Amino acid sequence: MKLLKSLFLIATVALISALLFGCSKEGTPDKPAEAKSASTETKSASAETKNAGSAAVITIKHDLGETPVPSSPQKIVVLELGFIDALLDVGVKPAGVVDDNKPNLIAAEVLKKIEGYTPVGTRAQPSLEKIKMLQPDLIIADTDRHKNVYAELSKIAPTIALKNLNADYDDTLKTALTVAEAVGKRSEMEKVIETHKTKLKALQAKAPQGNPSVLLIGNTNNEIAVRSPEFFASQLLTQFGYTYALKDASKYASTSTNANLTLEQLLEIDPDTIVLMSAESDKRDKEGGRPIEKDPLWKDLKAVKNKQVYEVDRYAWSLRRSVQGANVMIDQADKLLFAAK
Repeated sequence: MKLLKSLFLIATVALISALLFGCSKEGTPDKPAEAKSASTETKSASAETKNAGSAAVITIKHDLGETPVPSSPQKIVVLELGFIDALLDVGVKPAGVVDDNKPNLIAAEVLKKIEGYTPVGTRAQPSLEKIKMLQPDLIIADTDRHKNVYAELSKIAPTIALKNLNADYDDTLKTALTVAEAVGKRSEMEKVIETHKTKLKALQAKAPQGNPSVLLIGNTNNEIAVRSPEFFASQLLTQFGYTYALKDASKYASTSTNANLTLEQLLEIDPDTIVLMSAESDKRDKEGGRPIEKDPLWKDLKAVKNKQVYEVDRYAWSLRRSVQGANVMIDQADKLLFAAK
């Protein structure tokens, strides 16, 4: 009897041990499963962080390539005057501006809006040192002026190069859209351009009959600097309803923006209308007129005889190559060129 009790006890202990061992074995795989789940969650979190990081940078296509830029740059340097308006149009103030050490090159109302900006040299020769000290997160350069220093600018901050110096009317609108895209505000600029086109359309309704010819003239101190037909303001005049009288600037001594004519050559073209862009650099006589205006050949011009010579601000019509610059020209054309039409 004792023997049977002992055997029963041993069997019971063995059974309990087997059951405990089995439970222990079944629980073992749970730990790797938990670890695997945690690993998956970590990888997922990493992917979200990467996606969030990539969303903070956008790639902008421009004239000299493609450049990743911060989606909302806070400190921007502009190396042409027209880029100032493009930023202000979408509510962004530049930190650094090339003003040629002459703040009066910038329209008074624009100067007020960018008060406190840091001058960073001239448009022709921006100061890399001053730009670097600003620690910008975006630089907007001109395609033609700054292509030779583009690599150096890009070492300082992400740099996009766009047309302004040699921009025509369409180029200027495209540049404005790209600048806005670079600061994450393209839709705002689209509205600005739409408003501009409405303003232009209203002026076109007053356009003179027969598409009279026009020339845009700057300095007349020595030779007569006539803006080329590709120039921003020249093309805008054709949008107003004029025909640009100079067809081929290469026939004359010319630069990228001007054809330099003699009075005899100007008389050969003989436009119906002349828009004279004035600045303090113009030579003036005691009466305040230009010496050229006393020349018999000047007086023989059709536009002079018919009193179709209009004087405008050279900074507004030559340097402010922007949507707002175009709006200023529309306003001035409405008051001057179209007033009696």
